[in-house]
Amino acid sequence: MLRKIIAFFICFSCLSFTLVNNFRDLVIEKLESYTIDYPEKIYVQTDKPYYATGEDIWYTAYLLNGVTHQKSEKSRTVYVELINEDDKILSKKKIYVKDVSAAGDFKIEKNWSPGTYMIRAYTNYMRNKGADYFFKKQILVFNTNKKSDDLISNNIYKKSTKITDSISRPYLSFYPESGDLVNNITSKIGIKVTDKLHRNIVVEGYIKDSNGNQISKFKTEKFGLSIITLKPNTSNAYYASLYINGQEFKYPLPKTLPNGYHLSAINNGENILLKVESNHPLGLKNTYLIGHQRGNLFFEKLQKENHTTYNIKLNTKGLKDGVTIFTLFDSNGNPVCERLVYIQNTNNGINLNIKIANKTPNTRDRIKVSINLKDNDSINLSGNVSMSVTDINAVEQSSLTENIKTYLLLNSDLRGHIDDPGYFFQKENDPKRRYLLDLLMLTHGWRRFTWNDLLYNNKVKNRFEPEKGIIISGNTTTLKGSRQATKTITRITVMGTQIYQEKKQTDAKGIFSYGPFIFNDTVPVLLEARVKSFQKNDEDKTNRFVSINLHNDSITSPLVTKSKVLKTKFQDTVKINKFLNQAGKIAQIDAEFNESARLLDEVIINAKKKNEVEQRNDEFNKRTLYGNAHRRLDMNDLLGDRFLPILELLSRLPGVRTINQTILLRNQAPTILLNGMQVQIDDILFLTGNDIDFIDVLTGAQATFFSNSGNGVVAIYSRTGIYSSSKNIKRKPGIIDFKASGYYTAREFFAPDYLNDFDNIKTLDVRTTLHWEPKIILDKNLSTSEISFYTSDAKSKYAIKIEGVTDSGIPIHHVSTFEVE
Repeated sequence: MLRKIIAFFICFSCLSFTLVNNFRDLVIEKLESYTIDYPEKIYVQTDKPYYATGEDIWYTAYLLNGVTHQKSEKSRTVYVELINEDDKILSKKKIYVKDVSAAGDFKIEKNWSPGTYMIRAYTNYMRNKGADYFFKKQILVFNTNKKSDDLISNNIYKKSTKITDSISRPYLSFYPESGDLVNNITSKIGIKVTDKLHRNIVVEGYIKDSNGNQISKFKTEKFGLSIITLKPNTSNAYYASLYINGQEFKYPLPKTLPNGYHLSAINNGENILLKVESNHPLGLKNTYLIGHQRGNLFFEKLQKENHTTYNIKLNTKGLKDGVTIFTLFDSNGNPVCERLVYIQNTNNGINLNIKIANKTPNTRDRIKVSINLKDNDSINLSGNVSMSVTDINAVEQSSLTENIKTYLLLNSDLRGHIDDPGYFFQKENDPKRRYLLDLLMLTHGWRRFTWNDLLYNNKVKNRFEPEKGIIISGNTTTLKGSRQATKTITRITVMGTQIYQEKKQTDAKGIFSYGPFIFNDTVPVLLEARVKSFQKNDEDKTNRFVSINLHNDSITSPLVTKSKVLKTKFQDTVKINKFLNQAGKIAQIDAEFNESARLLDEVIINAKKKNEVEQRNDEFNKRTLYGNAHRRLDMNDLLGDRFLPILELLSRLPGVRTINQTILLRNQAPTILLNGMQVQIDDILFLTGNDIDFIDVLTGAQATFFSNSGNGVVAIYSRTGIYSSSKNIKRKPGIIDFKASGYYTAREFFAPDYLNDFDNIKTLDVRTTLHWEPKIILDKNLSTSEISFYTSDAKSKYAIKIEGVTDSGIPIHHVSTFEVE
């Protein structure tokens, strides 16, 4: 009998060991899969935190791999939206990100209402995770026509630090370290207190047992956070007691588990002390402890012995900065404890150095700024940054607010809102800030990992794919009858800076897809389809009996849901008043300029006036890619023949013959272009002189501008506007043309050049944004990068704010100042 019992335990132990090892393999496999199929992150830097109506918002969007914070290899398309307080999208930009960042801008219209607006940015791929993963940034918009005091009182959030004049019940939440309170195991408990407006508040309270005995006392500090230590017992219950204006408020602590696990952590900066405990009969046997940063596994321990506790000391030298998560799994593979620790590794430090050539600039002086980026060993680094220069006396520069470093390393990896995230990075290696940051880790949960979903649920196919560029897609159907989907051969001609043409066979359902294309603004596109093939002299008219249907290429904006808007915490009303004063002056200057533009003084210009023919030729040359043509037919010269069909008009051009609906140039069939797009002769037979502006005949060097043009080119240009207003124009079957929408081209930030721009010499210059540089490439092979700009008429102190990322994924945030005397 004893032998059977021993054999049973041996078999059970072997089975448990096998299961635990299989589970370890599963965890590693899933984490590796997560880092390969990584999420994306976006951060948007704006030139200012608040604006006046009529101003421009200048921004740079950073698109990054959410694990490494380096260049994302998934998406290239970013959508940036400006949303008002009614959750209405006022403006939406589609921008192309070639490396890690791209510039954009929004115009704030003068008739918009003042209030709290939101910038939202996302990729199509990010929509798989939901809108909670989008980047969101609130900005204030003021109207200078209203009293500044009213605007400030309505839009500026005043902190409330103590409850003295209200008996409203505060919100108090408990966060036992690593998850649960366990019988007879000492645990730290994080406490967070907010008022009914979700503002952090300072209170004093007590922890009491069910008999009313005081166990400990606590007081919330900055951010409404506090911590207590408790060794709970299942035979007792505990609650927190707050006294406000003589009234007691009670808050029960979570119930104590009779059996369980506990994971505690002490972060000393250079190392982390971990303690794992359990009061289960089997102790910690076959438990599995791991540590990872955004899915990158850096520590694991598989406990084989039946111990009830063990300690670990981890050195943080090799770790990257950011949120680190430790998870303990029990022998059944269930996550039973979780503890967040923030890593601030001095080895990861970088130094962005700014040197201003003119240290004491005057008004309207040119300033040269040299920038270089080095690591702790003074070795040059490469990176991508953007820079704003603003008037500190008018634009508040708070070191407490969110920046690219706080967003990438903190806000984007935690649940819930974080007040003043910049506070934790104001002073390096500051014990108080490290203490409060650890309290923040206790009171916020990890949102990017839900272990049961990650480990056991089957991977769901993504609904939204990464966008590498612009896709032009659609399907073909029969021309008549039931218009069933039909397999065809299609051809696309894209008129970008260069002509691009491609042919493809559709699938059995008639679906075709071309791209990804990369172009800005809009370009003309010609789409053709044939039942069999593209033949120059195809007499079978049924070959064109195809209908082409385009798919909608625009991405529908995700729903903007109502959310609690936290008032922006700007405390310096003096600066905002000055900002409004300067914005008002700028608006007045603009109004006076517009008025003076209507009343110009007499100006005498001595120049040779171009005749009508020269002017028309200039207009024609702007429409062509090759400029002027040696042989050109202007329909203004044939006003009486506008009724003639196209073939008869072509026959009047030297060297061109038309025979039986064919065109010959030097006895060869030339390439035929309509508005710059290659077509077949059937596509132009319906044209008459009324439809045409001019016709060019190109041979020799001019013809080589186009591909497959050895026999010459006949280029036909329609009257302006005829073929550009509609997406599906009625024409011969099997062909459509349209304007394809491309990426937004950011406007160039305007700043006067006082050395060469004489028009602005007499105009008062009180800009609050002195300069905006959306993209600066820092190359490790170059010693510095240089930027130059001019000061304004305002004698003030200015802030140079630089944000971005190194090529290795380290966020950059730097603020320097200079003064204009």
